[in-house]
Amino acid sequence: MVSKPSMGDGGLNAFAKMALECGSQELSGKPISVLIVDDSTLLRKIIKEMFSADDQLQVVGEAEHGLKALELIPELKPDVVTLDVNMPVMDGLTTIKHIMIKCPTPVVMFSTLTGQGSLETFEALRYGAVDFLQKPSSLLKEDLKSQHELIISRVKNAARAGIDTIRYLRPAKVACEKKAVGTQECDRVFAIGSSYGGYGSLLGLIPEIKPQLPAAFLSVLYAAAPHVDAFATYLDQHSQMPVRRAVDGAPLQSGTCYLASAFEQVKVTNGSGKLSIHLQPKNTESPGQACDTLMASLSETLKDRASGILLSGIGEDGIAGIGAILQGGGNAIIQDPKTCLCNDTTATTAKQYGLSAVLPGITMAEAIQRYCLDTSH
Repeated sequence: MVSKPSMGDGGLNAFAKMALECGSQELSGKPISVLIVDDSTLLRKIIKEMFSADDQLQVVGEAEHGLKALELIPELKPDVVTLDVNMPVMDGLTTIKHIMIKCPTPVVMFSTLTGQGSLETFEALRYGAVDFLQKPSSLLKEDLKSQHELIISRVKNAARAGIDTIRYLRPAKVACEKKAVGTQECDRVFAIGSSYGGYGSLLGLIPEIKPQLPAAFLSVLYAAAPHVDAFATYLDQHSQMPVRRAVDGAPLQSGTCYLASAFEQVKVTNGSGKLSIHLQPKNTESPGQACDTLMASLSETLKDRASGILLSGIGEDGIAGIGAILQGGGNAIIQDPKTCLCNDTTATTAKQYGLSAVLPGITMAEAIQRYCLDTSH
């Protein structure tokens, strides 16, 4: 297993470092074929030169807008498409929808708009993109060169993940009126761990969970606090149950999902029979074992009423936590490694504890509902 990266390591944040580590295994076989879609002739030229310098990548085509890309994909059958957002004729977000319907292909967004925490990023992931990158503010070759390794790794990761990670996430039926929190007693709590690829996995899962369940959901994201804030707002708008930013001292309510950053220490405590969130900022730039900490506290507090969920990710965080929950008599659910952008954590956990993997999205939501109903007190 790889150690966890720090936010400042090598000038890359933790999310970017995970992408590099996930892509550390060498590919074998024929080169990955790539279609570059961008309205900038200069950028297409620079990216093509970058990809062509790697013998594991092969640029098979270029398109200046989405409509042209839709014409080329059935003909070229690329392994990966890199896609800009702002383009004439057909923009990137519209293009993704058509790709997922007509010819599902792994898409990596590459735009000035697709950084962590942006609306365009969340929309692209919901429509079916498997990963995202933010272009440098300058298109000078020197600026792009500094991101060379990261860009290459993200494209290779998308090719590794392949078709199993692609899914157009239809919006769940969300009532127009203000959503009410669950009225049942919070009988169970699910701790959700994810790192690289976690945004997309959560977008597929949380909107499918019904708010009537006697359970709360607490998810740790490998993202800085402001990005978690933005994602909580977006996820709430597309989910049946309320999605809230985790805050210290907040009571856990059934039928509600809470999001925390891995750069915070988050636990669940039980005071006078009331479950609540204990959250403190960390005095470090490293996320450490944030998922393990949450899951261990949940197991200690709730015993057999604790559940752990692991989604796409890399590294060891969450593996020991799942073990603690199982040892306490709780339940564990693991996303099918074949559907993860990076399956390092899920594959290891499933093997170590002999767990059956579950398909993401609605299938996992249905498994959660069945478990809650079968074990309700």
